[in-house]
Amino acid sequence: AVVSTQSGHYGRGVLSQLSTMKLILLSVFLGTCLSSPVSPSCEITSDTLTLHGRAIDVNCEADMMFSLKIEDVEGVSTLEVTGNKMGEEFRFLKVEHDGSANSMFLTLNGQRFDVKDKNSADESSILADLLSDPNFSNFPAAVQLIHDELKLPGWKSPSVMFLYRIGISLHDHESSRERRAPTVDEDILNYHGWFPAKGCEQNGWKSSDVDDLIKHGCVGTCGPKCMMCWQWVCGDCCMHTGCLRHDKFCRGYYGKFTKDCVSLRGVLWDTVTDTAYDC
Repeated sequence: AVVSTQSGHYGRGVLSQLSTMKLILLSVFLGTCLSSPVSPSCEITSDTLTLHGRAIDVNCEADMMFSLKIEDVEGVSTLEVTGNKMGEEFRFLKVEHDGSANSMFLTLNGQRFDVKDKNSADESSILADLLSDPNFSNFPAAVQLIHDELKLPGWKSPSVMFLYRIGISLHDHESSRERRAPTVDEDILNYHGWFPAKGCEQNGWKSSDVDDLIKHGCVGTCGPKCMMCWQWVCGDCCMHTGCLRHDKFCRGYYGKFTKDCVSLRGVLWDTVTDTAYDC
């Protein structure tokens, strides 16, 4: 500590302020630790192939059952997420994409929105309510479980790609200590550097400068920054055009506060190319 030689009162004042600051930081730290959620436990109870896709049930803590319908048929892709808790039904979200018409509609808590509608304020408001709904809070863990266990290729199915992108975005919003920690998924490192251990797929490419990649939060690698590789989004942990466009857009000057990032459309729809995000 630096104490003024001209005034003992000034020195004591500085020390007092430092002590107060330490108490504040300690209080914030303890509050963060106490409020940090533990990763919920989920289990896939059903995975059924349907005529044009699959139906998946995931049972999570607090008796919350998520039911997902994933379909891709003749250029039309649909992702629907509902829930059931002790007999109470929830209709969380639905994504409808028509590739030939280049259109996408989002339904959140029963309200339907066109991603090309310039006014996204209502959608953002409803999405905020959904993210704060305790019945929806375990959904990010359910999506990650589907990714890790079922290993559905997102680059082959637009509806699966939508599911993964929503899951990654929700993981970015989580405040668990694991995701705040400055860690790097080893799988990401395997795909980058001058002599990577693994090669890129699906039009991906590596970064030769690993330190620079990490410095910029592993932009473009299709995951929640450097902390987790969602390998089944685009088949690897390399950089991909769709993921890079999204990351650069949403991590820019205004970050996720831009209207196209705080809304679900910002996760699924590329407003620059006016197409759905892909690899």
